[in-house]
Amino acid sequence: MRSNDFIKMGLKNLARRKLRTSLTVIGVVIGTFSIVVMLSLGIAMTESFNNEIMQMGSLTTINVNKYYYAENNDTDRWQPGKEKELDDNLVSKLKAIPHVKAVTPIEYMNVKFISGKYESWSTLCGVNPEAFTYFEFPELEEGRYLTAEDTDELLYSYYSTGFYNPKSSGMRYNDSEDLVDIMNDRIKMTFDTGYDSKVAPKYYNAKFVGKMVESNGDKNGYIYVNIDQMKKWKKELKKAGVKVEDKGYSQIWVSVDDVKHVEEVQNKIKDMEYGTYSLADMVKPMQETANTLELILGGIGAVSMLVSAIGIANTMIMSIYERTKEIGVMKVLGCLITDIKKLFLFEASMIGLIGGGLGVGLSYLASYFMNKYSNQIGGAIGIGSGGSKISIIPLWLVVAALLFAMLVGILSGYYPAKRATKIKAIEALRESN
Repeated sequence: MRSNDFIKMGLKNLARRKLRTSLTVIGVVIGTFSIVVMLSLGIAMTESFNNEIMQMGSLTTINVNKYYYAENNDTDRWQPGKEKELDDNLVSKLKAIPHVKAVTPIEYMNVKFISGKYESWSTLCGVNPEAFTYFEFPELEEGRYLTAEDTDELLYSYYSTGFYNPKSSGMRYNDSEDLVDIMNDRIKMTFDTGYDSKVAPKYYNAKFVGKMVESNGDKNGYIYVNIDQMKKWKKELKKAGVKVEDKGYSQIWVSVDDVKHVEEVQNKIKDMEYGTYSLADMVKPMQETANTLELILGGIGAVSMLVSAIGIANTMIMSIYERTKEIGVMKVLGCLITDIKKLFLFEASMIGLIGGGLGVGLSYLASYFMNKYSNQIGGAIGIGSGGSKISIIPLWLVVAALLFAMLVGILSGYYPAKRATKIKAIEALRESN
């Protein structure tokens, strides 16, 4: 039997029993709709988790610190930590770890800015200029990032300064933009703390070359400078008799080429007995929660699909009883047994495909309305806040749903198709008369 004959005969048989076919298709529609919508909620929740974490910083950045705490399976006993110095030797070792793109040491220093009658305390953060390429800093509002050619130039980040007038009775304290123009006003800086210092403070001209916008990440709150220049300032302060904390770097940032390698790199650093932290640590438990939720939601939808599979099997079995004579005639005319089986499997798969297609379409419609009213209903399920989507239906889910619906149809129709091939032609014709 030719393929065209299969298609024409199969569609004709389905159209002949419109009510029964429609009811069976509706069962598949409900099953597909349930699975797609339920999984779309889980996918949206996972994406919401990831977006929240990514707003806090880069998922591929590892912070290395000097405090290492060995894992202790005995939760009743506290394991004391080890403290190791962070130095250039460690920086070289970290750069040699596979999948590491870049490494930058970090140092901090307190600094005081003075502009006319206004003052501000802040924290300098010394970094390698290459850090602005690999560590996902906020975008620039004006100016530029630091480069390797910069020495004592500074880069402003949001919340890093707050100028005030120390002689004012109200002690007005505002963001620097209100009182001082960071990029254009003349500003001096000093590292003198002003507390019991016997050394006269030395003043430097503060030269800002860039200003970053506000972000939700961990790069706010610091004035950035080339770490080599910070080392020079520390040496000058030591020679002048100022006490300066100089016990290695404060921390080290490590950039990994892919988030899937972050845990592997972290474990290698821990083996060196250094403490590590990354935002990927937060993603793992959240991802496990989201995956569990997806399985639960998908399981609920699968129950509906199971019911629709039973409906398809019932429809095809009833079709065999009604078409006994037709089956007998096909055999008498020399139709192959495999052709008869293929015909019934085709009809069952078409029920699955049509129902799956309609179910996917209905899922898109439901997803549209859920996202449209996400603010009203998002709080109830913990996602959709801040304008994010409650339901996300990726292309792979659509393809998977259609294939699954067809597979359910084929599997449900397999037993009826096999039963049809076992009907003997003579008995089929005798029973139909």
